[in-house]
Amino acid sequence: MSSKESVCVIGQTLVDVIQGPDGRAQLGGVVHTARALWAIGSPYRLAYFAPEYLDEHIRRYCEAWGPADAVKIGNVTGAPNLIVVPDPKEIGSKQYELIWHKSQKIVGNRERLQKLLEDPNISDIIIFPDQFDLPTVLEECGKTQARVYIDINYGPEDRSELGALGRKFEAIIISTSATGFRDEYQDSPEQFCKNLFKWGERVLLKENRGGSRLFGPRNASTVLNVPAQVRPIAHSVGVGDCFNAVFVAMRRRFGDQLALNYASCVAAEYATCFQPEELEEAARAVLAIDPNEMAGISGVQLPWEKRPAINVYIAAPDFSWIDRRPIDEVADALRYHNLTPRLPVRENGQMKMDDPPVVKSKMAQDDLIMLDECKLLLAVLLYDDPGTLIEIGLALERGMPVLVYDPYHRASNLMLTELPTLVSADLDVIIAGVFTHAARVSNV
Repeated sequence: MSSKESVCVIGQTLVDVIQGPDGRAQLGGVVHTARALWAIGSPYRLAYFAPEYLDEHIRRYCEAWGPADAVKIGNVTGAPNLIVVPDPKEIGSKQYELIWHKSQKIVGNRERLQKLLEDPNISDIIIFPDQFDLPTVLEECGKTQARVYIDINYGPEDRSELGALGRKFEAIIISTSATGFRDEYQDSPEQFCKNLFKWGERVLLKENRGGSRLFGPRNASTVLNVPAQVRPIAHSVGVGDCFNAVFVAMRRRFGDQLALNYASCVAAEYATCFQPEELEEAARAVLAIDPNEMAGISGVQLPWEKRPAINVYIAAPDFSWIDRRPIDEVADALRYHNLTPRLPVRENGQMKMDDPPVVKSKMAQDDLIMLDECKLLLAVLLYDDPGTLIEIGLALERGMPVLVYDPYHRASNLMLTELPTLVSADLDVIIAGVFTHAARVSNV
């Protein structure tokens, strides 16, 4: 992208209210994309919808980290555009809550959008649909010579609205965490993408910690893959938007594959920091990597449709009389990422002390059979449960990756801390480890 070419970002500006130990409030929505473009030194224009109370905050933001001429193309009433983020790391389901979203009303200003899009330097447009009048926005974008991209994570519910562009999108972008993907996916990403080629030249499928794939142009037989850079993170808020921004900005210079690789690496940096200056330093270091080296970048690749076949044995005292919430949290996180948790006590039954020996023996053998069906073992160490410790030893003997989630910091025995593949009290670290080792044992 030349110094004269710029990316136009269109969508709502929100306020992210991030809960947890590192709780904070920050401008979000399309500002995530803007922040990433600024960090990589890409010129951009911002066309936003927002409540009036945010206008001054957005103006000050753009003066500090972007174009001072951000254009408000619609006013939001009836809702504060606050989004509550209870799980910033996306260990499991995001469960974002947009406050009062059902009462939100947006009145667009078509004339301002038309004037902005007259800028001949706009080479690319990224649109993030929400509750604004998408067909009107698309009609105006369709009149330009710019390449148009759309992220459909949050809409439109009626896919036919995409036709208002009047031509095909350069790429339609969606994440496996999007409700739309999970509702429409039919055990085949190729089939899912096929439905979208009616409106787009390409479909970019972001698979969270399992990498990303670019299908197309025009059909799903051509696929470009990019691995994810999996590591412990500070947050996942806006990481996908950062990926979009870098991919779009770098395509003209490097083409699809390198643009995807750079996007993956910068997005990983985005997930480690909150301050724009920190992001800029990290992003510039990524962009300094030689393209030949970047072309061979390694990472984790675990396609969505292959994950259900990855059985993860949950070794834990999963008994009815204890607090099983940490076990449920682990199992729910695995299911969210489309992996298959295996819970021996729940599947094979909970032993009673007065069960006859033949019943006890069968339960034990059934657990061993289940262990052999699994790719790795994830132990939840709630206390020194003999069964959990024995299962850890059996898995180690089989050469399986063994990850120990130690939420109460009980692991102190030398054999327990040193022999497993990974021991951590941080579930985010554990889930990252699951992806890394699941990809290896699955030969993906």
